[in-house]
Amino acid sequence: MNDYKNYFYLVVPPSRSVRQSNFELLRIVAMIFILILHVDHLSFGFPSTQEIAASPFSAFLRTWLETIAVVAVNTFVLISGYFGIRLQVERFAGLLFQSVFYIMGVYLVLVAVGWEAFSVGHFVRCLSPLDPSGGWFIPVYIGLMLLSPILNAFVTQAREKDLLGIIIALLLMQSVFGWGIDHLKVGAGYSLFSFILLYLIGQYLRKYPETFYSKGKASRYLGIYLGISLLNAFIPYVASALHLLLPSIPSDLGNHKMISIIPLAYSSPLNIIGAVCLFIAFSRLKIRSHLINWVASSVLAVYLIHCNEHLIHHFIAFVRQLRLYPTGTFLVYLVGFLIVVFIGSILIDQVRKILWGAIVFPLLDKIRSLIALPF
Repeated sequence: MNDYKNYFYLVVPPSRSVRQSNFELLRIVAMIFILILHVDHLSFGFPSTQEIAASPFSAFLRTWLETIAVVAVNTFVLISGYFGIRLQVERFAGLLFQSVFYIMGVYLVLVAVGWEAFSVGHFVRCLSPLDPSGGWFIPVYIGLMLLSPILNAFVTQAREKDLLGIIIALLLMQSVFGWGIDHLKVGAGYSLFSFILLYLIGQYLRKYPETFYSKGKASRYLGIYLGISLLNAFIPYVASALHLLLPSIPSDLGNHKMISIIPLAYSSPLNIIGAVCLFIAFSRLKIRSHLINWVASSVLAVYLIHCNEHLIHHFIAFVRQLRLYPTGTFLVYLVGFLIVVFIGSILIDQVRKILWGAIVFPLLDKIRSLIALPF
């Protein structure tokens, strides 16, 4: 029997027996970024023109924090592409089980505390790992997993210029037809199209590291990433500020179209470049930590719990209530709340690991041996 511990989390490096703690740390940072995105943008939105007029510096810092964190999802998929996805029964089943565990678990807990009414139909829907209440990421990622054998075969056979040509073509298609006017239904990056592009970029970085980043310090790439985030922050800020100077400009120019389409779309080429630079910066780090690896193995739970559609509005409402406190008190309480959410999710995931290792995986392994699956 294979060691079930190898299948605890989303993507396991296929060709490395020891997890690289620098990339595991990047997973953790990316998940913290996702929490920041949901605290900043989902809870409060972007600063209005009135907020910019009253407090321009703090309004800009809020915008910049958002553009710093927006690379989170792209970074996750880049890591998957770099290490590669191997479509194996245990890994695929492990992801499906993880999704069902949290979809069902969140629903039953909310029913138990009286925040949701029990429904047999809803209970049955929770048995599906693709249930919409679990969020958009898992269904799209499962699609990427199913396509990974084809993508891996292409990367193996392709010459460098062919792989780079495909990446550039997909990036141009996404930028021209899927970013802004969404003819390709890229959905600002919430799509399989975007995940395929990021996966191939990750594969390229692994296969041809000497092309772009065999030289150069981490600080250089970190500086480029921060510079891009700073540029992205100026776009909605200036658009909103212009309305103060030129009232004839529609007020939603800065607060809706410019913000949602240009600087914050995952499909933005600037955000993709920023994610690549952050990835390269972390690739320069030399870290070995069992604690980092252990936390990273459960980090997906943070997303699956707080982003559940039945829980996220409670998350947002609580953050908005904290905002009623004075700024200093609010920040202390907010950081404390996010720490509780993060650590609590990691600890809850240990239950999922125990159930997977003690019950589900042995059963799966026995079924596989009985029907003689070849993979």
